[in-house]
Amino acid sequence: MQILLISDLRGELERLALLLARRGRFAWDAVCFCGNIVAGTARAGEWEAAARENRPPNRNSREIIEEAYQDLRTYKQFCNALNQLELPVLLVPGEYDAPEERYFLFLQQAAFGSDTLIVVQENIVKVGPYLFSGFGGRLTEAQHEDYFLLRYDRRETVFGLRRFHYLNPPRILLFHTPPALPDDEPDQARLASPLLTDLINQAAPSLLFCSSPTRRPKATAFGGTVVVQPGSLAEGHFAVVQTKTREASFHTL
Repeated sequence: MQILLISDLRGELERLALLLARRGRFAWDAVCFCGNIVAGTARAGEWEAAARENRPPNRNSREIIEEAYQDLRTYKQFCNALNQLELPVLLVPGEYDAPEERYFLFLQQAAFGSDTLIVVQENIVKVGPYLFSGFGGRLTEAQHEDYFLLRYDRRETVFGLRRFHYLNPPRILLFHTPPALPDDEPDQARLASPLLTDLINQAAPSLLFCSSPTRRPKATAFGGTVVVQPGSLAEGHFAVVQTKTREASFHTL
């Protein structure tokens, strides 16, 4: 299979349109998206401001309410664009694809009405010879937040993926958070998750797709798994992965 791997659109829909216009240059069999359809600027800004000021975050600011309407428009345009490919599109949410209720109400409903969109969060699906599962949002050891940002703790992540390692390979995992890897630089290690490193060791997927916290595309061999980070689509980056050889090529619009 040849997979188009993308992440971190952050509301830049014109980048998605430019990418899909290049479809004729490739022979994609499926698309994997590792989260952050929307920008989430107002919600993330309020979360950070509240933490600095030691106060509860305010859900009812004008900026957050206006952003909610924009998010819904962005979700709709995103789904409509990818539906036109008529290929399997596998999705997990990003840290900024919050609130959780809004994301899953819209995206899951869109998936129910589509022959191509598949939300793989805490789900297992078969595409071609591969089993896919995933868990989006930013994965942490002990923090949970599902309104201003999507952050999940170790307990719920492990529980959500508990069935995956029972199944026979070949298997592919989708995450938004990257695992902690031996060659990480300090800015990468700060946003990476040791939890994912543990999950790789336990589940031993053939491939693991995730976002790039420093927006630098790369592929890294870790044990028997190849971890592929496509970079930020908002900045024009995407990857094409050959699943049989587990090789990735990186491209810029």
